[in-house]
Amino acid sequence: MELMNQPFTGHLGDRLIGFLDSSDYHTLNIVVAFAKSSGVLRLKDSLEKFRKRGGTVNVYVGVDLGGTSYEALSALLNHTDSLNVVHSEQGQTFHAKIYQFLGQNKGVVVVGSHNLTGGGLWSNFESSVIIPVDNSASNNNPIVNGVGEYVGKLQSLKDSRMSITAQGDIDKLLDNGYVFKEVVEQARLARSDAAPGAQARMFGDGVPVKLPRIQKPEDKKALAAPPAAVENTAALSAGEDHTIWFETRSMTGGSANILDLSKRSLVERGNLEGTPYDLGDSRYMRGAVEFFGQNPAATNETKSITLNFDGIDYSGNMIIYPVGDNKNGTWRLQIRGANSEDVKITDVFREKGGKDYLKHKVVAFARIKDDYYCMSVLPGSELENVKTASRILARNGDSLKARQIGIL
Repeated sequence: MELMNQPFTGHLGDRLIGFLDSSDYHTLNIVVAFAKSSGVLRLKDSLEKFRKRGGTVNVYVGVDLGGTSYEALSALLNHTDSLNVVHSEQGQTFHAKIYQFLGQNKGVVVVGSHNLTGGGLWSNFESSVIIPVDNSASNNNPIVNGVGEYVGKLQSLKDSRMSITAQGDIDKLLDNGYVFKEVVEQARLARSDAAPGAQARMFGDGVPVKLPRIQKPEDKKALAAPPAAVENTAALSAGEDHTIWFETRSMTGGSANILDLSKRSLVERGNLEGTPYDLGDSRYMRGAVEFFGQNPAATNETKSITLNFDGIDYSGNMIIYPVGDNKNGTWRLQIRGANSEDVKITDVFREKGGKDYLKHKVVAFARIKDDYYCMSVLPGSELENVKTASRILARNGDSLKARQIGIL
């Protein structure tokens, strides 16, 4: 038995990945109050390897207090064998946090405070007891039996448990206000923190912790640049849980699937000093292209990124610097990727809202890895909310006429 006190004695996310990579287990049961894409997407590769080996993943998750997002449920739907939402209309919060691995000869039970979020699994102050189970010693292990009975009781819930079997189920939860898109919830919390009458800070910033962010060797080579540029790009990539949003207006390109990415951005509001976006000039911040880990000076380079949209990965979205007749002096993100079944993300957009789906919207990207981002599309009516909530508000270029962007 082990007591893990995160972040001092390790990170539960790393331990879960280790258990998933082990051939000792065939079933994972997850029971958590909250799930966010920051946690789910960092585990998804290990979850898929586990399932391809014949493993089964079952999840029970709550939707109280805005703690579980639309994006997280969408991702879980595609990387689990069964997904269930537990909720009581009487204000009874679903707040359990249990991870149970079952194997033929042994198992592991984790009980503690860790939610299925980036913070819960890596960066927050959390504690859990990790209990190894030897199946050969006893067929009546009280811990295993206790977890099994609890999961059984959750499964037996009637109106307070919803089995999620299709994306439409998650869309209904969104439409009825049970879950929210992550950038909307971020904006709500930021507005609340900035409300008049907020108390002066009385505490420090805790223990510095970086969420895991993997960069492929070929990406590092592609970002080769003069020392100063490499240092600046690395500083940006070190940011924690940052989300960037774009005002799309009419978009760029005939297919309305291209976002311009500025080399530098005119600042409207926000203190850049000490942030990864600081250019040494309070009037300007590092351009939107650097958020995606691309050196703005390396105009002969391209970068391919993967976008997770509605829980599905679309690879082959290209960051390029146009030349010739198509040049406009700025970088571009061509949102044109395809999923593992060769379905194009642009076709998904058209199914949702026609060829103009991205026009006059707010499009947000949360960085998961240096080549992997969670993408959300919000109605244009959310623009004022995200502007108000942004820690940094800027223009996607040098002019006040440029489209607005912001950092949450």
